[in-house]
Amino acid sequence: MRAQEGGNTSIDCPYDQGYENFIKYFYKGNWANRVVVIQSQQQQHPSCIENGRYSLCDDRKRRVFTVSIRHLQLQDAGPYWCFIEAWTWDPITEVQLIVDRAPHIPPPPHPKPDPVTFRPVPPTTHPSTTKTMATE
Repeated sequence: MRAQEGGNTSIDCPYDQGYENFIKYFYKGNWANRVVVIQSQQQQHPSCIENGRYSLCDDRKRRVFTVSIRHLQLQDAGPYWCFIEAWTWDPITEVQLIVDRAPHIPPPPHPKPDPVTFRPVPPTTHPSTTKTMATE
């Protein structure tokens, strides 16, 4: 499965009839060193749970649990495992996630300011007030 850095992805984990009420797990990493990133709760209502950027929704009627990962990062790439803990056989499905680097989009250039035109300001003229002194 492929997705892009910064985007979101959803991974469907179908299961057989009879596993509706078991706990569902979603692991990351090689099987020997796997880490639980999210898990359901037994008899969980509502049927969705969130853990950071991960969410797990269990649709028991369709018999599929879906794990969504938001805001993908390059380090999210790698193997994941859909796992159901059951008393007899534990269904396991491996999913390989490839996260492609988002294309670099340069920011738009800063707009150039309009050229400033300087116009000389005409001198302000005030009416001249001349006083005449009368002499006798």
